[in-house]
Amino acid sequence: MSKEFRPRLSESEFDYWQKKKLYDKKLYKALIFSDPHGWLSDLSALRCINQVLKHNKFDEVIINGDITDLPYLSKHTQRLYEDGILNGYSEVKEIDYTVEQILNPLRLSTDAKIRVRLGNHDERLTKPYNLGQEQLARLAVLYKHFDTTKYNEMLKLKETDGYIYDEDDVYTMFNQFYITHGLSLNKTAAEKNIYEYMGSGSTGHTHRLNSKYLTNRLNPYVWFESGCTRLVKQVEFLPTAKVADWQQGFIEAVFMIDNKNVRFYASPTLILEGKCYFNGVVYDGKIM
Repeated sequence: MSKEFRPRLSESEFDYWQKKKLYDKKLYKALIFSDPHGWLSDLSALRCINQVLKHNKFDEVIINGDITDLPYLSKHTQRLYEDGILNGYSEVKEIDYTVEQILNPLRLSTDAKIRVRLGNHDERLTKPYNLGQEQLARLAVLYKHFDTTKYNEMLKLKETDGYIYDEDDVYTMFNQFYITHGLSLNKTAAEKNIYEYMGSGSTGHTHRLNSKYLTNRLNPYVWFESGCTRLVKQVEFLPTAKVADWQQGFIEAVFMIDNKNVRFYASPTLILEGKCYFNGVVYDGKIM
């Protein structure tokens, strides 16, 4: 399913996007995914996205939060099952793993700019205000190893390599599509976001692939939950027999530009067992 919405930009908004040389284009295409969770990522899901990017032209790729997990930089470590996917874990290893297994292959798969946004798990490192002494000690080891306290430097997010490190709470595309990591885990989170922003957009955080359409006297609106790209059958805080209600996937948002008029079409794509069906083609992330 897709959504169309066409606003008219103000002079200042038009000038802003024109300076970015976007109005030389008739289409501006973004691929949005979220919640890989670093050490806990599902590499087959990420390879599926990389395959989509290799064979389809995009202008921007947006990782909408929680590129790392940092499970021990939390006061809820007593909930963790350490004998499974967390075996051998350290924060240093997770940062290295994220660069080598998530960011580097993604960068090689597309010439689009890559925007890395922050989620609540990333903020365990960037805003460690509520951490206890044990967590702060682990964080100190991380800072010392990388000789920096800056998250973007640890992740090697250089502008010269086409990365945008985005610390803003909300990224707004063409004054109409709001991208934020999200706060609510409620089943009605998508609908709540429509009312919160009185607009359309996308969030991560819930790990659900979902869309909510709403039409009122002003406009049609849609909000997408982008699912996740982490492991869903192995969950570090759930007993082995329990299954999380999570789905893997991504969102495509295509902005059609006609002078100062912009309309967008957006749709979710499900990733199932490392495979997805996109634009008439099956992409298989389990093929190396």
